[in-house]
Amino acid sequence: MTDEHAENAVRLLDIVYDLYGNDKRYPYETLPFSVKDNGDVVLSNDLMDALSKDENSDLIGWAHENIVGLFE
Repeated sequence: MTDEHAENAVRLLDIVYDLYGNDKRYPYETLPFSVKDNGDVVLSNDLMDALSKDENSDLIGWAHENIVGLFE
């Protein structure tokens, strides 16, 4: 794992925790993404809203590629 990968993982997980940390179903029933049959990742609306902020927008592509691995 590179330093950039580790930093992005921490940033993304911090955002996810801020959004879902108080939800008792998270991470067992409430995940911040879904995976289509073709393997495409769809981020939740709340997560996309958070990632669309200027300070987080660099994580959108990274999240699509890596979020599944963070929750395996």
